[in-house]
Amino acid sequence: MLAGIKRWLLAARALYSSTIVIPCIVGGVVAWYEGGFTWPPFILVLVALFFANIGTNFTNDYYDYKSGVDRIDEGRKYKSGSEVFLSSGLTARTVLASALASLAITIAIGLYLVVAIDWRILLFGLAGVFIAYFYTAPPVRLGYRGFGELACWLGCGPLPVIGTYFVLTGHISVTAIAASIPVGLLITAILYIGNVPDAEADAKVGKKTTSVRLGRRAVRFLGPLFYIAIYLSIVLSIVLASFPLWTLLTFLSLPLVIKLLSLTRTHYANIAKYAPAIMMTVRVFMLTSGLLIIGFALGYAF
Repeated sequence: MLAGIKRWLLAARALYSSTIVIPCIVGGVVAWYEGGFTWPPFILVLVALFFANIGTNFTNDYYDYKSGVDRIDEGRKYKSGSEVFLSSGLTARTVLASALASLAITIAIGLYLVVAIDWRILLFGLAGVFIAYFYTAPPVRLGYRGFGELACWLGCGPLPVIGTYFVLTGHISVTAIAASIPVGLLITAILYIGNVPDAEADAKVGKKTTSVRLGRRAVRFLGPLFYIAIYLSIVLSIVLASFPLWTLLTFLSLPLVIKLLSLTRTHYANIAKYAPAIMMTVRVFMLTSGLLIIGFALGYAF
């Protein structure tokens, strides 16, 4: 049984759920900063988002496997795709069932929060589950139709950050909206930069990512634009008094960003040399978001 659970966790990539857990924490710390934090609903939202992320991972792997993109993409060897569940001993049918079961847990928790707290939570939940499932699932297939980055930003920025804040406070604040912008962009940068090596394979299966539309070379200017927008949004929020001054700590991640952008600019055409940039985007996200959380905590304390 333990071996089966281990295989399932490996295929679910549950240990890499920071891209949804951290946005939830950001929403929670903003609520705390503004005096509206309580633990029980926060834990429920965190669990719901955790399973939503697992459901998204399983769904993406299943439909990418069905499209055949993983089998022809050289860049997939540097990331976790459908080979994760195949090597772990799970069948494609099991993966789809796991996706649906995970999303069912998210829906169940969401419905409880709707009944117990506020019916408007349903709006966040419906949007989140729609994006989670139809990112790669037909007939919508957001990621295949050129809406991948937008869906990622919404699903990992505004929806979890503002949604968590709303569950805890019963309203939406300018600070919560502002905090969702850089967090969502940090995660969208992971998606965009990670998709660059996949451009040729994605094009063959009709997956119209930004890298397919603009080519790999576009990362030379789009990569910097992502991070310029991230830091500018934080500075603007401080100037407008939405963020505490302590959130300037986020600029401590700038040296890592510079290293990342230098790598993507130089090696965008060489998959093997470009590959380290993929994990580097995750490190930038975790460091910058962590510093943002610390900034709000220090702003509350001082």
